[in-house]
Amino acid sequence: MDRRMTIALALAATAMAFPARGILIRPDRKDAKYLELGEQYPSSCLIGIPDGEGTLIAPRWILTAAHIAKEVATADPPPRPRIGKAAYVIEKVFLHPAWRKRGPHDIALLKLAEPVEGIDPTPIYRGQDEGGELATIVGHGYTGTLDKGPLSREKWDKKKRGATNTIILIRNHPDLLMMRIHPPEKATDLQGAAGPGDSGGPAFIRLNGKTYVAGVGVSTDDANADGVSGNYGDRELYTRVSVYADWIDRTMHQ
Repeated sequence: MDRRMTIALALAATAMAFPARGILIRPDRKDAKYLELGEQYPSSCLIGIPDGEGTLIAPRWILTAAHIAKEVATADPPPRPRIGKAAYVIEKVFLHPAWRKRGPHDIALLKLAEPVEGIDPTPIYRGQDEGGELATIVGHGYTGTLDKGPLSREKWDKKKRGATNTIILIRNHPDLLMMRIHPPEKATDLQGAAGPGDSGGPAFIRLNGKTYVAGVGVSTDDANADGVSGNYGDRELYTRVSVYADWIDRTMHQ
């Protein structure tokens, strides 16, 4: 592992990640394709603080990043995540107990005051074979292109976009998933990256005809050291959901 990747992992471990993120797209693909892909994942939601994403994994439970959930817990007024056409009240926030103490553990749960109706939750992934799988990342954050980076906040349209990339397992950090941002000739057809507005957002995988949430977005490594996070050569880090399946189960059922 090179020095830049070590630095990125250290930042994730202390929750000093790059700012909340959104979906950056290939400059040689139409934005409409990314918008269409995003709409295929209704369980992905904008938490609204004003940034921050989550995924509905049970009728009253949203999975997100701990650094986003901490903002939710202290926000005044409290945000109301919009799932489908309705906004919901957050009843309680659960941060992973080891967050910021040892390793990343950047994962959290939001319990809603009432169950979501009309939207099917996406189950968490529990296997250990995510490496090499095609992932779809989804978010409502600032868009832009992979060659130039994100647009300004004034141009934020809050529309849901989806993009694809391939999951890489990190040998020395089994609780994280990584994705490399490749130039067009090596990229997936709808490759995308996270930009401002989308921390806590999901990385979905599809196996045997069923969709699962496998990752929670936490940070982007400026591996090419050009001062722009999320363009060619950079790497994205996601909390590996399967590692935290037991904690998620205990929290929801306690």
